[in-house]
Amino acid sequence: LKGGALSGVLAYRDTTLNSAQNELGRVAIVLADAFNAQHQLGVDLRGNAGGAFFSVGTPGVQPATSNTGNAVLSAQVANANALTASDYELRYDGSSYSLTRLTDGTTTSYATLPQTVDGVTISIGSGTMNAGDRFRISPTQSGASSLAVAITDPAAVAAATPIRTASGSANTGTGALGAATVTAGYPAAPLAGPVTLTYNAGSNTLSGFPAAAAVTVTVNGSSTTYPPATPVPFTAGAVVSFNNMQVTLSGAPGNGDTFTIAANTGGTGDNRNAQLLAALAESKLVGGTATFDGAYGQLVARVGTDASQANIESTAQTAILAQAQSAQQSISGVNLDEEAANLQRFQQMYQASSKVMAIASTLFNSVLDIMNSARGPRSCASAHHRSTHWAATRSARRNPTCCARSSRLRR
Repeated sequence: LKGGALSGVLAYRDTTLNSAQNELGRVAIVLADAFNAQHQLGVDLRGNAGGAFFSVGTPGVQPATSNTGNAVLSAQVANANALTASDYELRYDGSSYSLTRLTDGTTTSYATLPQTVDGVTISIGSGTMNAGDRFRISPTQSGASSLAVAITDPAAVAAATPIRTASGSANTGTGALGAATVTAGYPAAPLAGPVTLTYNAGSNTLSGFPAAAAVTVTVNGSSTTYPPATPVPFTAGAVVSFNNMQVTLSGAPGNGDTFTIAANTGGTGDNRNAQLLAALAESKLVGGTATFDGAYGQLVARVGTDASQANIESTAQTAILAQAQSAQQSISGVNLDEEAANLQRFQQMYQASSKVMAIASTLFNSVLDIMNSARGPRSCASAHHRSTHWAATRSARRNPTCCARSSRLRR
């Protein structure tokens, strides 16, 4: 379609609507994925591990109506941070698969499926594809419309962190373990029992870590990993990590001071995981370059720019249409005022012409009367010839039974 209202609607769908839906869906999916992941690292008021806070739909897959195979294609989000705001088209030529990113036309070929591209894993769930079969894959289009809250009980909000730290009551120094957090692998292997660390002032080290645990100490971005059962140095501000747990060292401990890391059996008064959930708003998770607010702002700005551009083009096209209509009307259009004036002029001309005809008729009749008066004595004596001279002359020429008087009139 090259023009018309329907062409405009289709162009709006292809250039603005689809991309806006995809971009908003991507923000929703990344938000749900990141929030769920952090929420599952906390514990609720009952001490239970957090579950999924949001639910979100799966990528859409549409087979072409011309497909001859019976393959059922499936797509799953493997890495939300790697998602793009694009749809894809998968084709099969009989020997290999080609996947085209529709926003920029980039095509990649694969010998087999499944494959993971731009954070989406594409696989054949069942059936087989025939040569020429194709599918359209929309990973993020329904992300925003399908986003929903999966938790209905406020007590199930995992606002607390599953571990807590404490300093020994007999400690003499100011040392402490703070900011205890866990990483993604912790729920699979939670802390089985308390871990007690002891400070040795002579070597400035902490010991007592689990026997099989390697310990990583990060100071100013530089990390050092120590083998299991090896004491680690105590440095204020350092982050100590082991068994998917992290604690931050602070203060100056005294010799023999102890520190305990234990499971957080009750989440009352603990909002550390809630603070980590709130901190996601400032993380550049969308494509690894933008925050949620930043990505949404970019979307709004782009849609606003498209709307403004459309208004400008509409105003320009309206002006062009008005000029064309004016030019057309100036040649073939009807001016009602002008036509009304012409009607009056033609009416006056008609009236003048009728008066001319009336005068001409009067003059002609007068001429006939004069001629009849001049030839009046030569009229026939009979009643048949007492008409005007002119009529008598015509009758005499046509009527052979005319009286002798008519013969004389002919002479």
